[in-house]
Amino acid sequence: MTSALVEQLERQAARQTLDGVMDNFQLDNADLAAALQVDRRTIQRYRNEDTLPTRKVRERLARLREISILLEEVFRTSEGAITWLYTPVPLLEGRRPIDLMRRGKLDEVITALETYQSGAFV
Repeated sequence: MTSALVEQLERQAARQTLDGVMDNFQLDNADLAAALQVDRRTIQRYRNEDTLPTRKVRERLARLREISILLEEVFRTSEGAITWLYTPVPLLEGRRPIDLMRRGKLDEVITALETYQSGAFV
């Protein structure tokens, strides 16, 4: 595969991840910028496929994709996932998952979702 093709695929993957999370879980550019630790304008450039995310951002995008997949598996509906994201969660010491995401703490959200998925906190 040529490097140009790889870059094109990376740009498309970033756009798809960002658009999917925005559409399914009511996150906006500011939320995504905070989660990925980039400027809000950068999110728009990623969504327009104008900019190739750095390796570090691609790693954070992968975690964001994982959160999206886990939300779909655990809650089955966007409404259930959105409610969970915006509600204090005992497993997260009463913090809201969206607030952790906005602080870039994606791994904590993933761990909580994996715990729910395993049935440990049903």
